[in-house]
Amino acid sequence: MSDITDGQISAAEQHIEERFATLGSPGLAAGILCDQELVWARGFGVADLEAGNRPDERTISRVASITKTFTTTAIMQLRDRRLLGLDDPLTSHLPEFGRVAETGGRVADVTLRRMLTHYSGLSTETALLSWGAEEFPGLAEVLGALPQTEVVIAADSQWKYSNLAFGLLGEVISRLSGQDYASYVRENVIDPLGMESTAFERQDLPAEHLYTGYDAVVPGDPGRSELREAQYRHLNGILSAGQLHSSVQDLARWISFQFRGHGGGEHDASVLDARTLAEMHRPQYAAPDWSSGQCLGWAVERLGDRVYHGHGGGIHGFASQITFNIPARTGVVLLANVWPNVGTYTLGKEVMEVLLTGSPPTAVAVDDLPAAETAPSHLAPYTGMFVADPGIPSTVDYRGGQLWITAPGAEGLAIHAPAPMQEVEGRTGNFVLSDGRGVGERAVFDPGRQSFTLGGWLYRRVSA
Repeated sequence: MSDITDGQISAAEQHIEERFATLGSPGLAAGILCDQELVWARGFGVADLEAGNRPDERTISRVASITKTFTTTAIMQLRDRRLLGLDDPLTSHLPEFGRVAETGGRVADVTLRRMLTHYSGLSTETALLSWGAEEFPGLAEVLGALPQTEVVIAADSQWKYSNLAFGLLGEVISRLSGQDYASYVRENVIDPLGMESTAFERQDLPAEHLYTGYDAVVPGDPGRSELREAQYRHLNGILSAGQLHSSVQDLARWISFQFRGHGGGEHDASVLDARTLAEMHRPQYAAPDWSSGQCLGWAVERLGDRVYHGHGGGIHGFASQITFNIPARTGVVLLANVWPNVGTYTLGKEVMEVLLTGSPPTAVAVDDLPAAETAPSHLAPYTGMFVADPGIPSTVDYRGGQLWITAPGAEGLAIHAPAPMQEVEGRTGNFVLSDGRGVGERAVFDPGRQSFTLGGWLYRRVSA
């Protein structure tokens, strides 16, 4: 049992309350757990703007990419059953992946381990427009688009987040288990842990506990935000990358389970062997300065002598974050009902620091970008401000002799910014990003230069 005191919890609560005022979210459901117990939970603001009801530990939110930690657990179960090896190439289990284009890396190097850690070099999204569309493509469409999909950078060269990788891992789970992905995870992970308010389908959950999600709309002004109720978009063909719904109460159980592989609580090997659970928490890759790393399914960050595991999630209407420290057996769950909202992700680490050290972390200065300049005539038509639904702003400008995609004043809301863009020779209106989340992927402008697509997103011009 952690030795977190009432005073530490009170300080963390005060910090959350102060930060909630700056999040721009209608509501926030928060919880703190120590070992196997949810020791504090509170709701801030409202779960629904019209109803005015306050969220609580039972409020059910979409948790988006936190789903990836469940997908990873399922893969590890199948590994322990000797149905797969982590270093198997994806083509061993999904032969049609062999049709993927090798524009910056090799198909043979896309292994399950690299997919679980975002080091496979695979593109972030399917080749089909997804985040800007009314609905996400189905699995058959995702698989059918593999010939247009790319391995955009060399495996192991750098961290590159990939929703597509986890979508395809879901199909691996389905084929090897003999049942659909969602059913497998429910029967082998969710149900055994007693997570009664966690499900892939909204209709399987009690309506009275559902959060209402809101989009933060930024119509051409990064400093101004308006709220509108988010359209519900099922992830369909990539549901294993981010379709789950859950609550503070259930995600506290999920974090508590993580401690059982390290002597916390009574370990139930029916979900994962304790050694396998500990293996999931072991860094597979580390940043050059050892400040962060990537485990199997989990991200890890070091502040001083404290290491935090965690995962965040963002999807139309919702932002979520779970963060925990294994030696202290202490964790935090945060569920906000607005997106985009980067404050929720950083708040998890802040609360953990308040709990374990008494004060939030000191802000780290970010290196300045090259100064903006007047673009040469052939590149000037591509510059301006663009916004991707549901309100993600990015500016294309000329800096240091090339175009950049940036987000001045709204860095926290950016998906692909900041990153330099290099023009593709012989391809008018085509630029390749050479850094950031979209590294290796193409920004393709329409002929009128009023929009461009990038990594499954559609950015529309809002100013010249």
